[in-house]
Amino acid sequence: MNVASWISLLAPLARAARVSCCTLASVALSSACAVQGPLLPDAGADSGGGVLLDAAIDAGFTDGGMPRSDYGASGPDPVGNVRVSMTDRTGARVLPVELWYPAAESARAASEAGQPMGEFERGTPAESGLAAALASAPACVRARTRSAAAPAASTRRASMPAVVFSHCHGCTRFDVAEVAERLASHGILVAAPDHLGDTLWDATLAAIAPEFLAVRASDLSSVLDRLLDPTAPEVPADLRGRIDAARIGAMGHSFGGVTTGAVVASDARFVSALSIAAPISALGTLRAADVRVPYLFLVASEDNSIGSAGNRLMRRDHAALGASSWLVEVQDAGHWSFSDIAGLDPALQAGCGAGTRQEAPHAPFTYVDNATARALASDVAAAFFALTLLDDPGAANLLSALPLPDSVSMHP
Repeated sequence: MNVASWISLLAPLARAARVSCCTLASVALSSACAVQGPLLPDAGADSGGGVLLDAAIDAGFTDGGMPRSDYGASGPDPVGNVRVSMTDRTGARVLPVELWYPAAESARAASEAGQPMGEFERGTPAESGLAAALASAPACVRARTRSAAAPAASTRRASMPAVVFSHCHGCTRFDVAEVAERLASHGILVAAPDHLGDTLWDATLAAIAPEFLAVRASDLSSVLDRLLDPTAPEVPADLRGRIDAARIGAMGHSFGGVTTGAVVASDARFVSALSIAAPISALGTLRAADVRVPYLFLVASEDNSIGSAGNRLMRRDHAALGASSWLVEVQDAGHWSFSDIAGLDPALQAGCGAGTRQEAPHAPFTYVDNATARALASDVAAAFFALTLLDDPGAANLLSALPLPDSVSMHP
């Protein structure tokens, strides 16, 4: 991949504007990418831009200074993952939960070698179903993880932030495993439950409606309850009691993105959030103006699931949010472009291979390469959560920019 990806930044409505763009050095996109975001504290209108760190690129930085790490690449820690079970607050739902976490240095070789994707359901009732789906899966589906199976946790830090993830409608907890691995490599634990009744393995799916949205949001809060309980037996012993209650984020994809908005509005323990391919106000149960935590929206410009109307609503939510908000829009990306399981099932096809554009004349095109899209999502998520959870003001520069080329379209 030799073509640089462009990201543009536009100050949100009702804030002082500064138009710019950012090259994500670790990702090369053949199509344009647009970012809209706020001016940050201590960053004036004439501040310089920045890029994800790369030896080949000279970056200018705002008053936040240089980032402490290159969030456009794997961080200093190897990554481990393990499946646990957690009971929700009602006692009626026993949720499979995947944890990704910074692992001990002894796990580095195993982490870099990774595991086949089928290992996520090893020993579960879904094992044969996942194996069959993977056997006929297109190249869009990620083949291997970059994490080790249940190694010891890193002891480099006494405590760590956490992000709780909500998967898409009819998907799985490992929907965005690559993004989770990137966060874990930078010291952020990620916990992702299967929303029972709305997974790839359920014969009948719960409706996308306010009633099940509340169940999903409760799942996320229930997982956080267990993570923050220093005596919780479900949490591996070397992670127990180490989650920093003051540094908790939420992240979700599709219906999970709507779930993310719902949980941060109802559970004050979450201090930042990221939604992929979903407006948080989609079901009419939440006003973006009522969300008071920093937020990032990741938009797929050719989203064949929520469509053009859903993307317009995402842009509206970004503009109306009651706190700092960023919007990253990736051209030629589809609904599952950022997912590890794009194309694993016919229902997860939008974003894999060939598609039809959302707007007239509805021309055929090819979605952005999935490995590229996953890497871009990982870059953006790592920079955003470094800023909001790792207290790295230099990460603000990674959401900042270089002069905007005329070829990149801006969205009001």
